[in-house]
Amino acid sequence: MNTDHQFSERVDEAAVWLAANWWRAERPLTPFLRKRFGLSAAEAVEAMRESARMRGLTNAKP
Repeated sequence: MNTDHQFSERVDEAAVWLAANWWRAERPLTPFLRKRFGLSAAEAVEAMRESARMRGLTNAKP
C-alpha cells in the first residue's frame, strides 16, 4: 500500500471540502482540518493552499 497516495487523497479531499465550505469551516482551520480529515499539520496547510488555488485566490502553477 502506498501511504503517500493515501495522504494525497486525504489532502485532496480536505481541499475540495474546504473550497466548497470555506465560510462554514471551524476556525482555526489547521486543527479543524487535522481532526476532521486525519491530517498532519503540514498536510492541513497543503490542503488550505490547494483550496485557495481551487477558489482562484493564488497564481500558483498547477
